[in-house]
Amino acid sequence: MKIYKFLVLLFIVASCDLEREPYGLAGSFKTEADIKLALNAVYDPYYEEEGFGEGWLFFSAASDDMIVRSTGEDETKAVMNFATPTNNSWTNSDNWKYFYRSIRRANDVIKYTPDIDMSDSSRNKIMGEANFLAGFDYFFLAKRYGGLPFYDNTKPSEINPPRQTKLETYKRIEAYLLKSIEYFEKENLWKRSDEDWGRPNLGAAYGLLAKVYAHWGKFAECKAMAEKVINSGQYTLDVNNGNGFKDLFSIAGEKNNEVLFNLSNKPVDHQGTITSVVLLSGSLSGGTGWYYFGATKNLSDAFEAGDLRREVTVRGAGEELIVLGKPTVLTAADIDDMGTGFMGTKYYQPYEDLPTFYWEAGKDIPLLRYSDILLLHAEAIMQLAGAGPTNASAPVAAAAISFNKVRTRAGLAPIAAPTFTNLVHERRCELAYEDDRHFDLVRWGMAQSVYAAVTTASDPRGPRTFTPGKDEAFPIPQVEIDNSNGVLINNPSPGYSTF
Repeated sequence: MKIYKFLVLLFIVASCDLEREPYGLAGSFKTEADIKLALNAVYDPYYEEEGFGEGWLFFSAASDDMIVRSTGEDETKAVMNFATPTNNSWTNSDNWKYFYRSIRRANDVIKYTPDIDMSDSSRNKIMGEANFLAGFDYFFLAKRYGGLPFYDNTKPSEINPPRQTKLETYKRIEAYLLKSIEYFEKENLWKRSDEDWGRPNLGAAYGLLAKVYAHWGKFAECKAMAEKVINSGQYTLDVNNGNGFKDLFSIAGEKNNEVLFNLSNKPVDHQGTITSVVLLSGSLSGGTGWYYFGATKNLSDAFEAGDLRREVTVRGAGEELIVLGKPTVLTAADIDDMGTGFMGTKYYQPYEDLPTFYWEAGKDIPLLRYSDILLLHAEAIMQLAGAGPTNASAPVAAAAISFNKVRTRAGLAPIAAPTFTNLVHERRCELAYEDDRHFDLVRWGMAQSVYAAVTTASDPRGPRTFTPGKDEAFPIPQVEIDNSNGVLINNPSPGYSTF
């Protein structure tokens, strides 16, 4: 998928960094070609450094999987360690800004497409995609901040809206995704052509809605949406003689049948993300790597013996890694800037084959995967059977089929009647570095106990204090509160951080 820069002439300061209608250009939307350019521009903020670069990964550092290692990020470290009531992290504020920019663009596509001359099929695909992207963007932010301000495309001059409750936020996300499904179903759009690879389809819309329902605690609805994906017959887990998980995170395996939604990348400036380079050791790469994050020993130790996912996800000193075509045994000096003795390697694979270390390594980033949906399905079955966080050791044989598809692909023995504890473990090892661990622990009510139990031997931060009622949602970036002239309130209660 080619992402084109849609011309932006004028910006104004607003609490959500929304652009003046439409992007500062009068009469921009006249033809189908204009709308398609505008739709492509919805993706453009994802490629910013604070989009799906370090801006995305910083929030994973709130978990026990990784730490913020880069120097000069004291404000961000304080936010990720739940040590400040305000959010003065420039990275967090830029991440917020870019996702609201994407939201505004998606809403402009939704607003103007119905009046443009085009075929019904084109209109359905465009409207389905734009509604999906708006829902995706809002959910991305809602996981982090709870209740959000929403942009109303029928009132484009109102660019400083108040914050909605978390319940209202999830209702609106649901509405976007149901509308996306309505349009995609008209086209039975389960597959995209190679030219459109990376764009969402029915599987992405059903799958993301299943995930939204899981975070909402609506497990009957989560189960139903997950089964739409599972029963479609469109998706399978890549096995490939035991190399399936590794293939999924390689350039050769990018167009994979288990990817529901994907951020397409090229090894070209501004056509790829910097996700790979921000995890890369500067010592190992001769100064190219940004070493923003260090994988914890806690994460490394979470993998069972024989788990094929471990070597894809994390490597430490004494372990082999292919570096620019050469098998190399890592030394402590190679990864000394990680600060933990381990380097996250999930998006490293391009550097096995590239001739040098590029910032834009060209690796596609899977944003929603079939294995995630299978585990959500297993979880929904458990939760509906009363086997959730408060009854975590109860075996649930009915969850075994979906659960074990993921587990056996990783080379591990199946569990006949998995427990919720097993499910927590499986999601951590399967989805590390994919924006799930911390937010899973929060929605399960487990963050306080898990973070308090961490030791300095497994995480240099040691135990951290997560306070329920305060830390479920991160503080809104202070610059956005300031720009709103008091309209946005930081984590008001009740109802803005919890349902």
